[in-house]
Amino acid sequence: MFNLVKKTSAAATVSLTALIASGAIATAGVSDIDVQAQIEAPQGSNALELYPTIEADLERALIDRITALSNDPADPTLTVKIKRVSLDGDTILPDSAEFNELEGYISFQGGSREVVDTIRLSAHTDESAVPEGYVSIAPSDADFYNALLTAFADSIIEKLPAEDIKPES
Repeated sequence: MFNLVKKTSAAATVSLTALIASGAIATAGVSDIDVQAQIEAPQGSNALELYPTIEADLERALIDRITALSNDPADPTLTVKIKRVSLDGDTILPDSAEFNELEGYISFQGGSREVVDTIRLSAHTDESAVPEGYVSIAPSDADFYNALLTAFADSIIEKLPAEDIKPES
């Protein structure tokens, strides 16, 4: 039995090595994810004061979704620039730190195809959708923040070439 397992393991190792050498298995991935918050608003913005970790939080959400990461600087790069955080169009957020709009720019370079695009999200709670007799529980600011960042990261991933961000199976 041990010899059978040993022979099977050796054959599998030789086959896998041959596949990798032939290039049948893609080993490349995204080499750099750079998230920047460069809020531009004519009347100013306090979003970065209220959410100082927004860059790191979005970068973490993207890393969680991109399963092909690489250390090779020749592999594709993803740059995300958060341009606007607002509440119903107002970039001066209230003391409660509420916001429901997030806008940014993405640039994916060096992959199977170049992607340059803008992402705009707007989230609203619909109090009128609550059925009669039910109590409406509004999401907390943290829930809304996490939901918007998650949706923003998902929107970015949808625009990127799947072959560059997920390993072949």
